[in-house]
Amino acid sequence: MHNGSDSKTDTRKRILDLAEELLLTRGFNGFSYQHISSELGVRNAAIHYHFPKKNDLGVALIQRYRRRFQRFIEQQADWSAAEQLESYFGLSDQYYQQRKQICPSGIFSTEFQTLPEDMRQEAAAFIDEMRQWAVAIVRRGLEAGAMRYAGTPEAAGMLLFAALQGGLQLARIDENALPLLKEQARAMLGLKQI
Repeated sequence: MHNGSDSKTDTRKRILDLAEELLLTRGFNGFSYQHISSELGVRNAAIHYHFPKKNDLGVALIQRYRRRFQRFIEQQADWSAAEQLESYFGLSDQYYQQRKQICPSGIFSTEFQTLPEDMRQEAAAFIDEMRQWAVAIVRRGLEAGAMRYAGTPEAAGMLLFAALQGGLQLARIDENALPLLKEQARAMLGLKQI
């Protein structure tokens, strides 16, 4: 037996799920509540009930990504730097394999100047968390003697993060972009090629 709050939670989740799919394929500015209501077979009012403004939906999406990402990192706390790096590469692969989607941090970076202020704050925090994870991976690899590279962990992590974001965009045009970038990142970090 379902009570009303279960139905409301289910509708909210369905809205977020569809908004996420639209975000990753079209960008935040590329979809409207009409896209969501048409696909879900509900009226726009149902979406406005859960998310009065589109930026409320955007903030909820980013917060959802941040929670997922924190769980993702926590699951890998005891992994080696090389294992974490491959997991990081796996994130990019997952987005690409799902209809050549761009990762959310890439979309939010691209659309940053056009996002409402509350979304920009959440997006900046999310992007920084992802960038800091890349830095932590290469720092851990250097400290363990598993990675060798020129420059600082901050610079190497930033380069890794930027390369993967850009690689997802290039992969929409050239399917060899991601494998080539991953191979070069491993070489740049002094890791054996897979």
